[in-house]
Amino acid sequence: MLVNCAGTSVTGKFEDIEVNSFERLMAVNYLGSVYPSRAVIATMKERRMGRIVFVSSQAGQLGLFGYTAYSPTKFALRGLAEALQMEVKPYNVYVTVAYPPDTDTPGFAEESKTKPLETKLISETSSVCQAEQVARVIVKDAIQGNFNSSVGSDGYMLSILTSGMSPVTSITEGLQQVVCMGIFRIIGLFYLGSFDSIVRRCMMQREKSESADKTE
Repeated sequence: MLVNCAGTSVTGKFEDIEVNSFERLMAVNYLGSVYPSRAVIATMKERRMGRIVFVSSQAGQLGLFGYTAYSPTKFALRGLAEALQMEVKPYNVYVTVAYPPDTDTPGFAEESKTKPLETKLISETSSVCQAEQVARVIVKDAIQGNFNSSVGSDGYMLSILTSGMSPVTSITEGLQQVVCMGIFRIIGLFYLGSFDSIVRRCMMQREKSESADKTE
């Protein structure tokens, strides 16, 4: 089993993030998964056995304020995984894309130091998971050959909402997506409305503060 989990993050407003940060994140988060996978894929196909895991993120399912450099690199992993799964499935090689939520790791702690206020407030609407819990779920899903791997109820809902044309492991999984999509979309719209409200409030507070500074 190959687990591609190399990753780094830069947060900030789109216009404030340096161009080389976009390039660096794509090199680490996306190409950092391409190269190891290319190194093992021929052997896995020859042996007619293997598992490849791409660790994406919930920010690879939903674009959020402050993640204009990070989210695209995680979205890219899904496209790679879907195309690769279609190529290798006949060889009994299975691909899993994991979408962990905020997870208590040194990388997350470092990222939190530079998050814009909007990003922090949006992140606080969900809990932080422990790394051991996330790892257990990912390994279990990979062993079972599941294409999607999510953690918790929010993760399950996001996986349903963003399933699109992604592979399914069973007919039951496909039926769950069909049945739950409508109600989950309604819930998702409430989440998006809440996030938009956070962004608007922060903008208004910032403008009010700037206006007060000018009048002093």
